[in-house]
Amino acid sequence: MENIQTFMINHPLLSMAMILPFSLIIVIGIFSILINFVLPVILAFWLSGWVYTAIVGEKVQKYYQQPLWFIRYKSAV
Repeated sequence: MENIQTFMINHPLLSMAMILPFSLIIVIGIFSILINFVLPVILAFWLSGWVYTAIVGEKVQKYYQQPLWFIRYKSAV
């Protein structure tokens, strides 16, 4: 372990170049999950709420003022 550490201290650019592919794979994986799954779910959720308010005939301002209007909270009393 000391050999690797001294090599990395003596050659920082080469060490960063060796670490770069692994960190790039991790970052690409995270971004692909976000772009391919999370973002479409958020957009579909927003669009379904917008279409629902348009069909039901409610005011669009209600959707923007209270974004979670469809969740019914139980009172603590």
